[in-house]
Amino acid sequence: MSLVVFPFKDETAGQVAANMAVAAAHESVDEVWAVAAHENDQVPVLRDRMAEIASESGVATRLHFQERIGTLRPGKGDAMNTAISIAAKQGRDRVHFYDADITNFEESWITGAERAANRGFGVVRHRFPRASTDAMITWFVTRPGLASLFPGTFLPRLDQPLGGELLLTEPAIQMLAADPAVRQRSDWGIDTLITYSISVMGLGLFEHHVGDGKRHALYGSLSELRAMFLECLDAVSSLRRRPGPRPEAIHGSDPPSPVPPDLKTTVGYDVDGTIGLLTEDWTDGEVALADRLPSEAASGVLANREAPTFSFMDADLWGETLQVLLREFQLGDRAWEALAFRLWLARVLSYTTGQALAGFDDAMSYLEQTISQYEKNALEG
Repeated sequence: MSLVVFPFKDETAGQVAANMAVAAAHESVDEVWAVAAHENDQVPVLRDRMAEIASESGVATRLHFQERIGTLRPGKGDAMNTAISIAAKQGRDRVHFYDADITNFEESWITGAERAANRGFGVVRHRFPRASTDAMITWFVTRPGLASLFPGTFLPRLDQPLGGELLLTEPAIQMLAADPAVRQRSDWGIDTLITYSISVMGLGLFEHHVGDGKRHALYGSLSELRAMFLECLDAVSSLRRRPGPRPEAIHGSDPPSPVPPDLKTTVGYDVDGTIGLLTEDWTDGEVALADRLPSEAASGVLANREAPTFSFMDADLWGETLQVLLREFQLGDRAWEALAFRLWLARVLSYTTGQALAGFDDAMSYLEQTISQYEKNALEG
């Protein structure tokens, strides 16, 4: 039997409880946990709802508060590591993780993951169709970083290496619970470290396709993703000089399905509200660090001290710039954080106002081609 875990922070009790009820109704599930970031006014309400779910389903529901396990900013990583640690001590056979903010969670997600695990895969990840301007950290940090660091492996081709929806079998749970690099990652970088760690376990990795997509609240300006971007960049950088998956590593996936029409027209963030972020609050420290960038990137980003500009940051220049960031970026250094964020904004805006306007299919094809090119560049040295 399986355990299902929902880490949460600011989601309403109703949202968390609705997803817990779906999980509790599944025939393969015997326990459902919510892992809270902290006590708030939603927690007492959630406790009451959890008691109702347990009474109606006969499935145990438990509330845990995340422990301070990692050494970075307390966040999602501590929540996931808390659940992994407890599950490892209990000897759980299978543990599912799902983000609590999903608004279209269904039992079929659990079924798909369970079927893949029944075929012998030690880890199952869910993948989803996304809007062409969603997942901008995945497309412009994580996947390019994995393509550069681990070319020729399946890591660059994972659709959603930052996805929080996965199933871990007992060997994977035990290995993650004992992995210092995973336990240290208390922030948004946890998904990157888990993706890397499970890729080198030799347990087999399967990507289960959820055709309807993952529906959740979209963003305002990209300032909302600043911390996530910085922490994911640092997480990818931390993988430099680490070995990749073995050539014989088993990786499988479901075939894709038609993309829901509404996702083809969805805008993932507030473009106008994001453009202004390029010009505000420049510091002397950022200007000094720009000397370490490729010359075209330096001149282009520094021009934003006068007026917003971003079309200069094409795929090739971003690839060169990202290599510098992977080598030199320092999480916690305010100048590096500010400059790296502006550079990423320039890349996202350049793509959004360029290739994304060509239509969904062309935009997604373009994004995949950039990953292939970064991987090719790395293989050619």
